[in-house]
Amino acid sequence: MDLIDSIKQGDDFSFEQAFIQRREKVYFYFFKKTKSEDDAMDLLQTTFLRLWQYRQSLSEDYSLDQQLFHIAKTVFIDYIRKQNKQQHLKVVSKAEAEEKQLYIVSPLEFETQTQLQKVLHTMPDVRRKVFVLNRLEGYSYKEIAELLCITVKSVDNHISKALRQLRKAFVILSVIILISFLQ
Repeated sequence: MDLIDSIKQGDDFSFEQAFIQRREKVYFYFFKKTKSEDDAMDLLQTTFLRLWQYRQSLSEDYSLDQQLFHIAKTVFIDYIRKQNKQQHLKVVSKAEAEEKQLYIVSPLEFETQTQLQKVLHTMPDVRRKVFVLNRLEGYSYKEIAELLCITVKSVDNHISKALRQLRKAFVILSVIILISFLQ
């Protein structure tokens, strides 16, 4: 009975001999491809594990080396797929984390935004529109004057009054925040 038949029959000794005789070749095959001793050892073990698991499908038409290296190639392809999937998952995870970072607002920023909205709603309509167009949307004084059919000087006055109103509100907010931190 030859080595392939013995392994097919489940002979542990024959399998052990095949491992001892071929482990170095298979190990160096994987080491050459992965440049990692640990990965080469893991892949070596996986290859011989599969050889044992699928021993019933071994063929007498091919040498044990041919069949073993066919299994090794398959194991290596699986390894590459796993590496690619892990790399893809890292990229996706990083992108998701960055996306979440964009939506994370600190309590102070949230409070500031809330306070800004409250103050804006207490302003007269034209002042609020002028402020929003200039400070939040980036329009120039001249563009705002044309849009709202008012003079550039009126735009300047509305911005000044809006800023004064906001400063008062934020001074009060700052005092409240400072007091809450000191307690």
